[in-house]
Amino acid sequence: MNKENRFFKGAYGIMLTPFLPNGKVDYDQIEEQADSLCQTDITGLVTCGSTSEFVMLSAEENKQIMKVVANVVGKRKQLICGATGPDSKTSIDYLGHMSQLGAVGALIAPPYYYQYGGDEIVEFYRSLDKNCSDVKIIAYQIPSFSSPIPLEKTVDLMQMPHVVGMKNSSANIKQIMHQINLRNNVREDFSILTGTDDALVPCLLGGCDGSFTALACIFPNEICKIYKAVEDHDLETALKLQGDLLPLTRLADQVTFPVGYKILAEVVGVLKTSYRQQFGAKAKQEAEQIGEQMRQLLQKKKIS
Repeated sequence: MNKENRFFKGAYGIMLTPFLPNGKVDYDQIEEQADSLCQTDITGLVTCGSTSEFVMLSAEENKQIMKVVANVVGKRKQLICGATGPDSKTSIDYLGHMSQLGAVGALIAPPYYYQYGGDEIVEFYRSLDKNCSDVKIIAYQIPSFSSPIPLEKTVDLMQMPHVVGMKNSSANIKQIMHQINLRNNVREDFSILTGTDDALVPCLLGGCDGSFTALACIFPNEICKIYKAVEDHDLETALKLQGDLLPLTRLADQVTFPVGYKILAEVVGVLKTSYRQQFGAKAKQEAEQIGEQMRQLLQKKKIS
């Protein structure tokens, strides 16, 4: 069995959630963002993920965003919706909603805020596996925001028929390589995806099937060029393209996540937004300075 048997592969753009000055979600702009991404070469769209700020949204807002994006995407691209919640009941509710919309995948991290052990995490995904309808599940390793999925429990997830992949946003290349090794030995149709733009090239070279990242939403053409260069075994070009993006991600990471990536999206011109996060005077000034540095870098590098 080879990579072609894996359902999720390639570049997926994680959509950003724009807010109006009154704090409400700007659904019109979400429609425009989705339509624009559908006109690129990326494989699919991810909404209601971490970069989408799902935790800043009510359940009703998350569901409405899923519906709006699904109506725009149709069959043009694969649609993956985030279904992470504080408990399995919330995630199962999201799964039922996105199934009706035609989403093909659900990105789900272990429950957040309270910490869970490995056995509890396995039971959490087992409950989702039994209640996912026709939606395929991508387990989400993001230890900075939710309970980490222990490496030894990866095999348990691979034995669940509806859990068909894992997105790893830990930036832990060692862990990712072990997950790839387990995939190769246990379940070859299981997708391993990176969520770290900074390590895209080494992850692809190491055997990752694809990526779910913010930069694929902000710079879909550049990310697709990296994939093409890796596919063509043109490592020099792949590293050059990756290197051009790294200073931008360094700047974005200097601001509270995911604000830095929204600033970058505004600088590029793919987003116009207000913020639900609270900012002090110093933070606002720092954000403006970072935005200006991003503009200067983009002019110098001519990234599109």
